[in-house]
Amino acid sequence: MQVLFGGTFDPVHNGHVVMAESLARAFPDATVHVIPNRQPPHRASQVSAEHRLAMLNMAMEGIPQITVNAIELGRDGPSYSVDTLRAFRAQFGSNESLVLCLGADAVRAVDQWYQPEMLVKLAHLCILNRANQTIEIPQVLGCYQPTDSVSDFSNQANGLLGRLATPDVPVSSTEVRALIAKQAPTLPVPLKIADYIGWHHLYQDTE
Repeated sequence: MQVLFGGTFDPVHNGHVVMAESLARAFPDATVHVIPNRQPPHRASQVSAEHRLAMLNMAMEGIPQITVNAIELGRDGPSYSVDTLRAFRAQFGSNESLVLCLGADAVRAVDQWYQPEMLVKLAHLCILNRANQTIEIPQVLGCYQPTDSVSDFSNQANGLLGRLATPDVPVSSTEVRALIAKQAPTLPVPLKIADYIGWHHLYQDTE
């Protein structure tokens, strides 16, 4: 089983680390691929892909089952999830269980994605649910078959939709950038990431 957890990671923060660790525990027999976007289709990253990848490698270092996968950094143009899933299918074959993990904001906007109707043919969908959070499933994902247990993902290659309760870590990359701009003394990121940001003077002009 291959679990895909993508994002801009601009910068990676404590919430991302906790989420990756939660996915590793939820899918003990899987490899969890943490995948930085090269060029997000719906937003602009604040620093280069090289800096974001370096910080991500540092943050995820030593966490069992976690691999930072730079597959999207080698492609030109916007980073589309469907293209990444097709590349995983080409690498792992049609019988491998692929699990695409999405948070609430991504699920709500999925009908604006590139070829969202193809997702069900390529992977399972795991919705990351924070406490007391209600997420309505867009119509474009209606072909997915709901399951009450993400453990069912291992029984077939794609087509199931499950929800995973995840820790509520109230932090976002936007908030981290704002704290850096205000020269806050501490940041909700791993210490080595805070040091890296300081050494390279990243996000200094963020408003």
